[in-house]
Amino acid sequence: MVEPGLEVNVESASGGAGSWPTLRISGEVDIQTSPILEQHLARVLDQGSTSIVIDLAQVSFLDSTGLSVLVAGLKRCQGSGGDLRVESPQPNVRRVFEVTGLADVFNLDGPDQATF
Repeated sequence: MVEPGLEVNVESASGGAGSWPTLRISGEVDIQTSPILEQHLARVLDQGSTSIVIDLAQVSFLDSTGLSVLVAGLKRCQGSGGDLRVESPQPNVRRVFEVTGLADVFNLDGPDQATF
């Protein structure tokens, strides 16, 4: 699906037990495009997934509204016994997580980071 300023591709979990669906995002996640991310995330979670991977490799900008969407998604996943993991943020996007103290919350430096 292509929207102005943001593209979100959802890859279903197809690897059997333990596989998580992945949202691959490209573009800028800001006040105008955060609702698009929120809709896609909600759709995947509404389909019964409790854990999800958010691939930020192609995200060039992330603001506080984008972070809010990710935090809300994390809370929803954890409330269902799952998790939300962020992978491959570009250095400037990673810095946003670090400055806000959310790098640890999303386990950006964890050992599982490279194994999604």
